[in-house]
This record gives sequence, C-alpha cells and structure tokens, in this order.
Amino acid sequence: MSPTAAQLNTEAMRADAQLLLAPGVDAPSEDGLSELTLRLRGHIMQLTPAVERAMAAHPHNDHVWANALDSTTRAGFRLFEEPPNGSLTQAIAYAQRLARAVVALTDALAALEEAQ
Repeated sequence: MSPTAAQLNTEAMRADAQLLLAPGVDAPSEDGLSELTLRLRGHIMQLTPAVERAMAAHPHNDHVWANALDSTTRAGFRLFEEPPNGSLTQAIAYAQRLARAVVALTDALAALEEAQ
C-alpha cells in the first residue's frame, strides 16, 4: 500500500532533487549519482499515487487539477525512460529530469492540499 500524502516526507524529496538542480552545485560522484537516481525514481513512485488520490478529491475543471495531471503524466514518462548507459554527462541529465519531475509532483501535491 502506498503512503498517504501526510506520510510522505516531501521536504526530503525536494532536498534530494535540489542536489542536482540548485545553481552552482557540484555534480555527485558516479556512485553517488547512481544512488541519488534510484532515490529519485522511488520518490516519483511514491508521489504519483499520492497526487492521483488528491486529484480524485479535487474538482476537475481548474488549473490546479490540470497542473497535477501534467505533472503525473510527465513523471510517468520519466519512469519509462531508459537510464543512459553512456557518459556521466548523460547520466546527470537523466537524473536532473527525474529531479524536475519530483519537484513538479511535490508542488502539485502541495497545491492540491492547499486548495482543499
């Protein structure tokens, strides 16, 4: 059973994402990047159903709901995307895409909760 929105530590999830997205941050080592990438994928797997549950309780005719739908759809595409087997640069770009999806999902979840 997936955790409820209240059980998710979205602050920690956002902090993981910021390790790759904050300006001027040094890229993690290859091992650190691999671990961070796995954590980001796990965050997406936990956040997506929480956002979808919050969407079900929200009116389907406003920008908050539409943004949440967009966020869950994009996050799903990121999970289906194959991790690169090439360079460290490609691996960082892939992890950054995951990080942006985590940020979008946490933003969508916060907006849905605020709108209730």
